[in-house]
Parts: sequence; C-alpha cells; structure tokens
Amino acid sequence: MIQSIGDYENWRDSQHDRPVPDDGPDERSIRFYSHDHPADTTLEYTRTGSRSELRLSFSSEDPDMGTEEMIYAGGNGESMQELAADLKAELTGYLDAADTSSFYQQQGMQPDEIHSQGDFGEYSRTSLYAFEALLRQTEREAIQNMEWKPLSPEKQDWLYSGDSQTDLERGCIGHLRGDFGSSGTEFWTTWFHHQPSLRSRAFQDEFQDVVNGLRKGDGLLQNYAGMRRQCRDGLACDGSFGFQAETRNYLYCLRCTPRHGDYNFYLYAYDKNAQRRHALETTARHSPPEKRNKPRIRKNEMER
Repeated sequence: MIQSIGDYENWRDSQHDRPVPDDGPDERSIRFYSHDHPADTTLEYTRTGSRSELRLSFSSEDPDMGTEEMIYAGGNGESMQELAADLKAELTGYLDAADTSSFYQQQGMQPDEIHSQGDFGEYSRTSLYAFEALLRQTEREAIQNMEWKPLSPEKQDWLYSGDSQTDLERGCIGHLRGDFGSSGTEFWTTWFHHQPSLRSRAFQDEFQDVVNGLRKGDGLLQNYAGMRRQCRDGLACDGSFGFQAETRNYLYCLRCTPRHGDYNFYLYAYDKNAQRRHALETTARHSPPEKRNKPRIRKNEMER
C-alpha cells in the first residue's frame, strides 16, 4: 500500500525499471528441407517492424562439421519471398562461379549481413547447396500459393494481345493459351512469344511454378469444372473473367472463358522491370534539351 510520497516514488521507479514484455516478432515462419537426413536444413523468417531476417541452419552428420548458420537481413520490411529470392540469386551466382573463395568474400558482405557460427570463415559447399535448395523450395511455395485477385478494370485490355509498341510499354513477355480438351480434365497449351529477349531462365522457372500453382489443389486451372466454378469471382469482360497476380519482378493476367469448344484460358506475363526501363527511356527521349546560356557578344570591342 502506498502511504507516502516516498512509497509512491519507490513504486514508480520499480515500474520504470521493470522490463517491457517481449511480444515477439510481427511475423514468423519456418521451413525445413532434408539434404542428407530428415530436417537437416532449416529456414526461419522473422519480421519485427521494418527489419526482416532469414536465419538458415545446416546440421551435418559429420560431428566434426557441426552446425553452420547463415543470417541474411533487410531493413525495409522485406517479405520472406523477397529475402529468399535475393539470397538464392547470390548463392547460385557463387556456386556457379569458378572462383572458390569464401561466400563472405565473394559477395563482399558486411559482418552484420551474413555470418556463420561465431566467425566469418568459409561455409562448406555442402551447406551452401543445402541452403540454395531450401531457398528455392521456399520461393517456389510462395509463388505457387500466391493470391489471384479480380483484375483491375483499367487493366482489362491486358488480357489480350496488343501491338508491338504496346508490348514494349507493358513489358509483355508472351502468353499461354490453353483448353481442357473434350473431357474437361486435359491440359493442352501453346506458348506465344511477344518479346523473346525477356524470356530469361529465371522467368521460365517462375512461370512454370505459376502454372503449377494454378493446376494444383483448388487452383483456377485445375480442370474445366473447377475453373467454371471459380472464375466468376474475377472481373467480367465479354463473356470471360479476368484475374491478376504478381511477384517481385512479374505481373500475370489470366483470362478464363467457361465455354466448351473454345480456348478456356489465356495467361499473359509482363516484366515489371522492363516496364520501368521503357518508361525511363521514353521520358528521356521526350525531355526538352537542356538550355545553355549563349556567351555574351560585346560589340565594338577592340580586338586583342
């Protein structure tokens, strides 16, 4: 019981010194991958405020190898998919290179960005391959499970092929046309190039994951009956229904047409980086030239 000013001050000081309870991270997720034996590789993603972090761990059966850990962090609230994609790209670049210097030296990273247990020595190649496989698996899961939303009304014409200039502006890579055959359970497709130069290996891998995600479980393209049941949640347009989904580098627009005897879907792929590059180039071409002040000419000045 507080009976005096002194008692109050003591109580106040005790409240001030009491540690604030830790509510934990705002977001947390764990992934596992088996390389040599069950769950020997783990990935933990946490985000607290604007700081995001991937913590990877590899445990070898060799007792002399012990456990190798890697921490990869960002300060802009990056998602697990974003961090995983960035780190996987760096790991793949290192593993594909002829240079066998340490991963830390190869990437020129700072100590607070990446480290192994207690030091910054070399990682074993085995652990790096295991980390790469787990990061790739994590990235694929995120892509296959991404959300398909009704298409924005202003993007309705992105469900159809445009002219070459429109393809440049939108960064259109190409589109996949398909149907479910006479049984409604087949899957016949044809790919059409729009800008072959944008069809990189990274895009092809991601596009395959996108299609696999649409095909599995209750995906929009599981079969004709499933598509017809779900497609009406999309944007209605000329007897078809439009959806969109996006990853870090690409935008996908899907047109579903629930009619037998017709092509049932068109999936268009757009490169967001190509869109930005084209916009910058267009701005540069149309910007007025920089004005320069002409030198002042003095008349009737004695020649020197």
